[in-house]
Amino acid sequence: APPTGGALTTIVDNAMKNHIQTVVNRYKGKITAWDVINEPFTDGGAELRNNTNTPAGTRTDIFVWQNYLGRDYAAKAFTYAKAADPGADLYMNDFNLESSVTKLDAFVALAKELKAANTGITGVGTQMHCSINTSYAAINDMFQKLAATGLKVRISELDVRLNPSEKVGSVATSATLLTLQAAMYNYIAKAYLKYVPEAQRGGITVWGVGDSDSWITTSLGKNDAPLLFNGSYTKKQAFAGFAQGLKGQ
Repeated sequence: APPTGGALTTIVDNAMKNHIQTVVNRYKGKITAWDVINEPFTDGGAELRNNTNTPAGTRTDIFVWQNYLGRDYAAKAFTYAKAADPGADLYMNDFNLESSVTKLDAFVALAKELKAANTGITGVGTQMHCSINTSYAAINDMFQKLAATGLKVRISELDVRLNPSEKVGSVATSATLLTLQAAMYNYIAKAYLKYVPEAQRGGITVWGVGDSDSWITTSLGKNDAPLLFNGSYTKKQAFAGFAQGLKGQ
């Protein structure tokens, strides 16, 4: 018979520990930062993912550590990663933090809990898949709350959709949309520098290079142009806007 109860919990715990420590040890001294916990909360944001509330699509083999180990899985994961490489930065990362206050507050609460328990967490990552109409106030609120954890803060997956209303036609060459996109990239960079103290800045990763490579145009199949370079790898207005923002301009 398959294991259940405490026996099952022990098997899953050991498997997670072995996975984390094998991977971290393999790249010790080469990789300096890890997303130890990635996307732990449901899309709604109030609860941690489990095998039932995690979108499965057509899959029937969904396996979520938290389903078997409970909320404590997060503390264990960081503890195991820290033991393997005490010098690495260890992040918890999630998305929609600038668009869902519920998710942001749950995420921040868990980050503070992990920090207080001395698990080894050193940073929080925000996947900012934004658009030209993302709320500036919500962006400010997110950076302020993330910075208030005292942990490093990084933007882990930045892009800005210029076509959130899914207009048809050649939106990628619309002067109006390109200007709005540049303004959003500019604002995000400036807000990051304004609200995240220098010692806590873990960096910014733009999620792709050219528009034709973006997950939004490939995986999602959207009519959009969310990055700093167009499909021909020519700098867009967004490139200049972002660069100026990084200079605080």
